Amino acid sequence: MQLKYVGARPVVSKNGVSFDETKPDHYTFIAPVLDLLEAMKSMERAEGLLDLSEMTVHSYKPKELTESVLQCCDSVDEIMQQRGEQANERIDQIIKDIKENRNLSPDEQTALFGNIDYMRDYYLNYVTNESIYRSLLHSLADRLHQLHYDDILFPIGKKHGLVMSHLIPVLRDHKPGYDATLTIQERDGERVGKLSMNRPKGVKL
Repeated sequence: MQLKYVGARPVVSKNGVSFDETKPDHYTFIAPVLDLLEAMKSMERAEGLLDLSEMTVHSYKPKELTESVLQCCDSVDEIMQQRGEQANERIDQIIKDIKENRNLSPDEQTALFGNIDYMRDYYLNYVTNESIYRSLLHSLADRLHQLHYDDILFPIGKKHGLVMSHLIPVLRDHKPGYDATLTIQERDGERVGKLSMNRPKGVKL
């Protein structure tokens, strides 16, 4: 497996291929979620505040990123087996939409189908990055549950804040679920993020 950046989600239209910047490539979130997992690796179970605001922020080379993912992600084999099917499902839906669009001429349909074939490998890598990132978020949720801390401070630069915001719905669906909240605080003149776990009452953790 070799992870690589492919950019925002492609959108195929009769005018060609464009990119939906509201759907960024999840590759950009993999390094920061690995930073958080690495910072918690040697932590012991405790209550109260876990301060990660000074944690190491890594600058991974592509090979190093892939190696770190293989160490932290338990579902790589499953993801690699399923990614082709997931990519093809997305492409099949686009093909279906094209065939049902009565406003497209035969020439426009032909051009669109050509664009889809061109983007097949792109979708394959996009889906892989997305699935790896989602799996790492679940690993992060499991780790926070194990550690038992009430609040976690973390740096908000380098997309760590976005990762924590993506983690909130994952924590909500965790067993047990957490009604986690995210706030920004000033600390020694610097802005840091704070994730409050809001552990469920009456549930033994």
